[in-house]
Amino acid sequence: MIGVVTTSYPRFPDDSSGGFVRERVRALLAEGHRVEILAAGDGCDDGTAAGTVTRIPAYGLFYAGGAPEALENAHPSAWLAAWVQALGFSGALLGHLAGRAGRWDAVESHWLLPCGLAVCAALPGLPHRAHVHGGDVYLLGRLPWADSLARGLCRSRPELVFASASLREELTALAGSSPESLGARCRVEAAPFDRSIFHQRSEGERRQAREQLGCDRPTLLAAGRLVPIKGFDLLVSAVGRMEAASRPIVIIAGEGPERTSLARQARAARVNLRLPGLLGQQALVAHMAAADLFVHPCRTLACGRSEGMPLVVREALARGLPVIAAASGGIGELRGTDGLTLVEAGNAAALGAAIAAALRAST
Repeated sequence: MIGVVTTSYPRFPDDSSGGFVRERVRALLAEGHRVEILAAGDGCDDGTAAGTVTRIPAYGLFYAGGAPEALENAHPSAWLAAWVQALGFSGALLGHLAGRAGRWDAVESHWLLPCGLAVCAALPGLPHRAHVHGGDVYLLGRLPWADSLARGLCRSRPELVFASASLREELTALAGSSPESLGARCRVEAAPFDRSIFHQRSEGERRQAREQLGCDRPTLLAAGRLVPIKGFDLLVSAVGRMEAASRPIVIIAGEGPERTSLARQARAARVNLRLPGLLGQQALVAHMAAADLFVHPCRTLACGRSEGMPLVVREALARGLPVIAAASGGIGELRGTDGLTLVEAGNAAALGAAIAAALRAST
């Protein structure tokens, strides 16, 4: 029996949250393993026929806006509430893990904090594959004695699977030496996605999707949590700089605390912005079929946090959708990929110029 421990996991069959964890579970099942999942949030039917899925209440901490934003909220009451929730979840997770001692043969964790550290504390000596996705190394670095925690994690001799090489470098800097020198095994491997639905779009599919979604002019698509690190305000600003007659429709799929401010910014800039909310995988696939261009304008925050390797960028490329992305975090490691244009992170003017050039090239 292999245990899978994660903060984000699909809550219903078409849920896109934690879809890459579901893909990893499917791979384990295909290899003949039995799998038991411990995950945050509510819901239970993930569509994998994976066996037991035990949910630990987290009161939305790991969904919607995301844990890093919640745990660094500038409002004291919201910040305190988030940390109380995080500590409560971590305590409950440790209890569940202790109850699995002797029942699991190996364990896979997703995100070092809290899952990777909790596995090390509750199940020492158990073969452990720890997946590092992005944001978790930054959060680990914000804890007291972070360097000691990082070294202790590596000395527990896990296999560390980094979504990008930049994440491995961040953990090395935090620990003060390479994870391998401390006993960990390491590899860089981008998270998997469902290639049975994220595949090359056909022209017929594209025409049908554009008609159904009302895309009667050039259309840009972006997707992710509506939070500052995603840089969606830069996208609205970039389109607002374009000549009014040539401005495309902008669709940003996702939920988060910036929804109201993005809508306000778009109205002021006279940008045709659509905010359909969080899309399931099938709806996202349809939007990717309809769009002319996918844009991921992420930024590196002032605190130094950047993204690991955004899955949605690779999904869009697999759909044959041209992508413009900011060269922030692990995305720069995709340089040279067909269909991908990288621009300077945080530069709305450069982003707008790249969008205009891409739309001209598509006509």
